[in-house]
Amino acid sequence: MTHPNVFALLVPHPDDTLAALAYASYKQHEIETYAAIEAQTGHPPTPEDIENFERAATTPVCVAMHQRQADSFMKAFLDATLDAKGAKIEAEFTDAAIGRQLAAIQAQLGARRGPLGLFRDVGANLSVNVLTILLIAALVFGYRLLDEGLDRLSFRTGVTQQTPPPPVDDAAPN
Repeated sequence: MTHPNVFALLVPHPDDTLAALAYASYKQHEIETYAAIEAQTGHPPTPEDIENFERAATTPVCVAMHQRQADSFMKAFLDATLDAKGAKIEAEFTDAAIGRQLAAIQAQLGARRGPLGLFRDVGANLSVNVLTILLIAALVFGYRLLDEGLDRLSFRTGVTQQTPPPPVDDAAPN
């Protein structure tokens, strides 16, 4: 009985790499099967064993199995290749100027962590807040003094007839 050629079933186009992998999977299966037959019987496979294997190998289920296995081989190969390429690109990036700058920034951030960095940051924030409060207080009291001075000046020059209020003493009890 003649069976379809397994190579023709698995490799319809000679440039199809995935199909060539499927055929390699078939050949590996063939070698393993013949070795198992020889290990079990103690002699090489008979023509009937070879005929049975080829009949089974040309079934749609077996052809699909070799194609799926080739697909998983290709995916594993591509994943390993992409992982290696990604690691190489990452290593090149970290060696580049940007990578060195990022490493310096990370080192500075790492130095800021911990109790000493926390105290330094809190101290800087507190000093900025105190200076801001002092600046606002100086502006408020400065405007107040300026207003009182302008009121006295206007009274002395005769611009107004009303006497200026006495200076407000914040320390005096009410």
